[in-house]
Formats: sequence, C-alpha cells, structure tokens
Amino acid sequence: MTNPREKFFSLVPDGSPHDVKGEREVMLPGMSLEIHATRKIRLEHWDLKGLIDPYWRLYCPVEGKAIVCIGDKELELVPGNLYLIPPRTSITSHNPEPFTKWYMHFILGRSDLLSVSGIYTQEIDEISQGFIDTLNNAKGEPCNWESASLVIHALGKLPSSAWTDQKLDPRVEKAMEFLETNLSRKINAEDAAKAAGVSVRNLNHLFRSQLRVAPMGVLLNYRLDKACHLLRHSDQSIEQVAENCGFPNRYYFSRMLKQHRGISPAAYRKGQLY
Repeated sequence: MTNPREKFFSLVPDGSPHDVKGEREVMLPGMSLEIHATRKIRLEHWDLKGLIDPYWRLYCPVEGKAIVCIGDKELELVPGNLYLIPPRTSITSHNPEPFTKWYMHFILGRSDLLSVSGIYTQEIDEISQGFIDTLNNAKGEPCNWESASLVIHALGKLPSSAWTDQKLDPRVEKAMEFLETNLSRKINAEDAAKAAGVSVRNLNHLFRSQLRVAPMGVLLNYRLDKACHLLRHSDQSIEQVAENCGFPNRYYFSRMLKQHRGISPAAYRKGQLY
C-alpha cells in the first residue's frame, strides 16, 4: 500500500536549515499594485494632446464636463461612472466648462504589459460609492486602503477584452524579469536570451508572438517607465535619471522620451499628474 504522505514534497531548497513539506494545490502568479496619486481636483482647463504615460488612470467625474479622445473614439466623462485607462494609451482631452474629478494613477508591474489600450467605462456601484464617500469625507486624511480597494474593485469589473489572452511562456517571464532587474546596465538581447535559456532568435519569436514587442522594445519601455517615475517622484537631475535608467546620456534619453512618449524630460517633470 502506498503511504499517502509520499505525495508531499519539500517546499524549501536542498540544504536549507528549514523543514517545510506539503502539497501545493493552487499556485497563482504574483502581481503588484503601486498607487502614485489619489486626488480630487477642479480643472479650469484640461487640454492634453496625445499624452502617453506609463501608468493606469482611474477617473471619477464629480461635476462639470470633459471630453476624452483615444484614437478615433470620443467619450464624455459623466458623473456616476468610473473610467479606467490602461498605461501607454495616447490621451487627448478638453473641458468645455470647469470640470471636477477624483483621479488615481497606479501601476500593476509586469501585468501592465498584458493590458489592452483604450478606455473602459463602468457604472459606480454601491461598493465603489462607499469607497468614494470615504475619500470625500476624509478632508485630506490618508485613506490608503479605501483608495487601493476602489482600484482593485474597478479592475475586477474590467471585461476580458481589457487584457490579452496570452499566458506568458516561463522563458518570456524569465527574460522580462532579467530585463526589468538590469535596466540600468548595458545589456542586449543576447543577455536576456541567456538568462531565459534560449537562443536570441527563439526569444525574439516568443516576445513578438506573446507580447507583440521585441525584447529590446520591452527593455526600452521599462527604462522609460522608470525614468518617468523618477522625473515625477524624485529630485534626481535629468542626467542622473538617464544614467540610472540605462540611457547612455541625457540627449539620447530625451530623444527616446520625445519619440515614444511625445514629451521632453523637462516638460514631463514640470507637468502635473492629471
């Protein structure tokens, strides 16, 4: 007779001083949530011209009127709805009259690469309204859990069309982790392929078929994302930001940011998070 305990296995590496044995029944991929800003603001003018940012936007209109254009789609932001806009979505907006809204900016780490550009509308339900009421009554006091809970609740109601249907190959995940961890270093596709245990040709095929972007394109996005974060949330000079994000100099960094995000480093730093 087979001992039922034989199916249990060690959950720690060989040679570890710890002794942990068990049976893994469910294993979900990890994810992260980092909220950059939660603010309520009244805008006299809100004119964005094809702005591209590396984070999600959650808009909750309060009063007034505003129009957002994404591609050939024009949408009026209406009180009573929430609007989610994935990262790297080009946004153009204007407000014919003063416009008040709650807005949140956040990132989901590696999961952001699986999001589909666009704007996603959902009605404010009772649960969302509860979190918004808490924020309205906070009078500036921290409500971090309510802010995070509102974001998570809204994300949970997104349609499946907001995400690609790809399940990332483990070799792609290894390469992505290598690229993200080493973005400040001088690395190339060969380095990423070696970390993933595949040839450069195979890695390029995997990335293009699953992410629709070559490995070096993913690395550039990682570098620009981190650079945007440092420009807005640190006192580092543009030269320091360029160096810490793996760009050879500030001039090349400026050219890449202008080409791929439509704005210079100085203008991005000066801009407000709307």
